Amino acid sequence: RTLAWNIFEASTLIPIQGKGQVFPSSEDVAVLNKELAKEGFTEELEASQYPVFVVGQIMEMVAHPDSDHLNVCQVQVAEDQKVEIVVGAPNAKVGLKTIVALPGAMMPNGTLIFPGKLRGEDSFGMMCSPRELALPNAPQKRGIIELDETAIVGQAFDADKHWQG
Repeated sequence: RTLAWNIFEASTLIPIQGKGQVFPSSEDVAVLNKELAKEGFTEELEASQYPVFVVGQIMEMVAHPDSDHLNVCQVQVAEDQKVEIVVGAPNAKVGLKTIVALPGAMMPNGTLIFPGKLRGEDSFGMMCSPRELALPNAPQKRGIIELDETAIVGQAFDADKHWQG
C-alpha cells in the first residue's frame, strides 16, 4: 500500500502557489496521476479535502505514565475535533496554540505522520517545532512553535501568516 508520493519538480507539471501546504485542484491531481501512470504506477493520488497542518490548541496535558519527559495532550484541532498527541517539547503547556501535523502529513524531511503509540500511549499527530517545519531562521533548539493567541484553531498552517522568524 502506498502511503505517500514525493514528486520531484512537481512545479514543472502544475502551478504551485505559496509556501508550505499545497492544495492541488482536481485538474492538478489529474495531471499528476497521468504522469504517475506514464511512469508505470497503478495507484492514484486523491485530492485532500482538509489541511493536514493546522493550528491546534493544547486543552489538557498530563504526564506520560511511562516517561519522565513526555506528556499526553488533548489537542483541539478543529471546532468539533480533539486528538490525543504525545509530546516531549519542554514548552508544551495547557492553552498553548501551535502547529499540528495530522495523520497523512509529510514533514519537510520526508517523514510521514501516522497514528501510532508512543510508549504505549495513543498519538494521532505531532505538534511541530519551527525547525521540524523547516521554517526560515528557525531556532535550533527543542520546543514546539508558539503561536499568538489570535491564531484560529483548525486554520490551515500558513508560514507567511503564522511565522515571523
